[in-house]
Amino acid sequence: MPAPRRKLSVVVWEPFLLGLVIVAALAASMTARLPVIGMITGAIAIVIALSGVVQLVRLGFRSGGERNSTSRLATLDGFDVRAVSVDGVLMLDETSRRQDSIDLALGWTDPALTVVLWPGATRWLGRELRVEAYVVGGPRPARAGFLPRGTDASIGQALEKLRDGGVLVTVPARVFGDGKLTDPARPFTRLARPLTVEVGRPADDAIAAIQP
Repeated sequence: MPAPRRKLSVVVWEPFLLGLVIVAALAASMTARLPVIGMITGAIAIVIALSGVVQLVRLGFRSGGERNSTSRLATLDGFDVRAVSVDGVLMLDETSRRQDSIDLALGWTDPALTVVLWPGATRWLGRELRVEAYVVGGPRPARAGFLPRGTDASIGQALEKLRDGGVLVTVPARVFGDGKLTDPARPFTRLARPLTVEVGRPADDAIAAIQP
């Protein structure tokens, strides 16, 4: 039986908070002309709207600039980055959405590269928590895609505990261009799109053996 998908709490999900603010503002404006009930309803709506606005501002502040968030890994500063042994390979999901980022990362290194695994990641405006892979070795982490759902569900929580303890895990990776690797005899030839990424699957015992 596949592991259940984990999701971001609705109280920190931007679309829900924005909808809450809009509904509360509409409720306040629609009941403003009613005598007593209007005043009470309006006051409650204003409090709810302000709470939503405050939470949105806090989320925006946390994810702005060079700050890490559930939606992205901005910097490795402050993390102990450790390579782990692997027991197989996986093809990343949603690399079609990361073509420019992968292409950029290939300018930093060669098709044999390293990715860091960022657990508890979400797509833009999404709630599902997944493990996202970022190419490292350049000026900033570059998005490459997500681990397949069956895999990230099984190791995602273990990786989150390590991240909360200041540890991130890296695995080897390779980039394919239109299903092919770079020809060693022509190392400077640009890979053709679509670009896909193969990463090592972290061995379960290797993750468990790490002590933050």
